[in-house]
This record gives sequence, C-alpha cells and structure tokens, in this order.
Amino acid sequence: MAGWIPPTIAYIVILGAGGVTAKLALRTITWQQLVLWVPIAYIVFSAGLLIFRGTTFPLGVGGGWAAATAVCASSALILFFYALTKGPASQVTPATSAYPIVTVIGSALFLSERLTLIRGVGTALVVYFGGRSVISHTVSPGNFYLFIQGVNLFWFPLISIASF
Repeated sequence: MAGWIPPTIAYIVILGAGGVTAKLALRTITWQQLVLWVPIAYIVFSAGLLIFRGTTFPLGVGGGWAAATAVCASSALILFFYALTKGPASQVTPATSAYPIVTVIGSALFLSERLTLIRGVGTALVVYFGGRSVISHTVSPGNFYLFIQGVNLFWFPLISIASF
C-alpha cells in the first residue's frame, strides 16, 4: 500500500467526524466557545512535534507562507463552525467541499500551473451539476460530498507529483 493512503483515509474519517462533533458541540455551546478548543489541540500536536520529532519553528519566506496558511486554515474553520450554527451539517459540510475551485484558480494565477480548458470546464461542471442535484434532492448532500472528496483523492497524488 502506498504511504499516502493510510493518512488520507484517516484525514477523511477525522474530518468527517469533525463535522458531526462540531454540530453536537454547537447544540450546547456557541461557535466562539468551540473556537477556543482548537488552539489547545494545536498546542498539544505542536508540543509533540517539538519534543518527539525535533521540528524547528520555520522563519523566512517559508515561515511567512506557513503563517499565511495558518491564518487561512483557522479562518476557514471558524467560518465552518459559524455556518454549522446556521444550517444542518448534512448541507453545510458538502457545500464547504467546493474549496478545490479556489485552489485550481489560485494555482493557475499564483503558482503558474496550467489551467487547461478541460480542467476548468470539468471543475465547473462538477460543481454546477452537483449543486443542482443536491438542490433538487436527486443526490443527497452527503453523497455529493463523498464524490467531491473522491475526485480530490484521485487527483491529489497526480497534482503533487506534477508540482515537482
């Protein structure tokens, strides 16, 4: 088995469970209170990396991009929590899986990756028809979410290899 498969499966399971646990937490606490728990988990993981792996804190250009990534990830998570207070997890979670569109466009604009007509049209078609199918109740939001995640998992190794 390829080395990327076990962590990818764990990512899917843990991220999916996070949508459910967040909605359960939001039954009794506010999204602001839920956000307070996130840095605690990150501190524990960061301490583990420092102590057991000898990871050093990055500075310079890479550290700056790492900081920007941290701001994006934490902001997105906070917005996800807030969205869960306004709608059901079975709709909010699949809707948030449209983020690959931003990645595809950003990769073309800032990383000089080629945005071919087929890639652009394919992404637009998946989002458009997937969204229409969910709205018309032809496909459940959960099934559409799993489809998007499957497409992401299919292309991720190829995109990663192409970036080298």
